[in-house]
Amino acid sequence: MNQHIINAIQPLANKLSRRNALIWLGGSGLTSAFVVGSSNMARADKTPKIVQEWLDAQNSNNPAKVAELYIDNGVLEDVPNQFKVQGQQNIQCFVQSVQKNLINIKLEVLNAFIGQNQATVEYVFFATNNGLIPVPSTIGRSFSVRTTTVFDLQGNKIQRSSDYYDRTAILVQLGLIQAPPASTPNLCS
Repeated sequence: MNQHIINAIQPLANKLSRRNALIWLGGSGLTSAFVVGSSNMARADKTPKIVQEWLDAQNSNNPAKVAELYIDNGVLEDVPNQFKVQGQQNIQCFVQSVQKNLINIKLEVLNAFIGQNQATVEYVFFATNNGLIPVPSTIGRSFSVRTTTVFDLQGNKIQRSSDYYDRTAILVQLGLIQAPPASTPNLCS
């Protein structure tokens, strides 16, 4: 992201609620705005410990391992679908359902950073539809989508995780909708 744009949006991003800023800027844009100047920024080889544990648990296809990373009444939120579960048992059931209906799941980290009580990871989510989207023509079709997850931390556990991604990109890759026309804004007019 252009440094000039980051300097312009960082004060706004810091004033907005986390959810409104992510909606307004998009997950990757907000991550860039908050990370600038942070000594806690990480690349794939320097991912914060709790984030790496979460990524490893997701990639291991072990719902119990994912749920154990959360506090007892932790929250997992899928923001684009306006879906939220609370409590380790419910988180485990949710992850188990996702892993049953999406196969070949793989998360590849792009960027991550951690602050005092929050962490953020930007990654590419790869999966194959196995019934999550119950349209016969989409079963067995794969997709990938850039995703940002924001974590609220309590000690060395996750209090809340909120996932942000582009559902349209998934639906296009599964062949359910046409891709929107590409456009490049003229920023210098």
